[in-house]
Amino acid sequence: MIEPESIGFLIADVARMQRAEFEKRIGQAGLDLTPGEARALLNIGIRAGGRQNEIAEKMGVEPMTMSGYIDKLESLGLVERIPDPTDRRARNVVLSPRAEPLLAEVRRLSSTLLQDMLSDFSDEERENIRLALKSVKARLVALAVTRDAA
Repeated sequence: MIEPESIGFLIADVARMQRAEFEKRIGQAGLDLTPGEARALLNIGIRAGGRQNEIAEKMGVEPMTMSGYIDKLESLGLVERIPDPTDRRARNVVLSPRAEPLLAEVRRLSSTLLQDMLSDFSDEERENIRLALKSVKARLVALAVTRDAA
């Protein structure tokens, strides 16, 4: 029987609660972005020049949802869709220079949230949590590769 205090439930709860708190902070910041658009901007910043579908996959959203986020960000002059140099059918998404101040504020809000979440932990404990989660993630990736290969 799976217990609500099991690692899996706790990871899911923490992720859900972190996202809800991030969305609240984005909403209160008056950035003229929805929380989803802010998350999209962050992910585009991390994967600048990435394909729209790849960014959507990393965010865990449907490609059509990502398309809506990019449409809005593009209308605000924050991102551009450019031709993919390796596939003429694909479009890559890049940040415009206008996005930098807004992206910096979204990153600051995200960083502050993380600091608030982990304020009871020492630097060593934070690093141990990070390494443990990184290991779990790597194991899940390996399981998916094994499953997909079968």
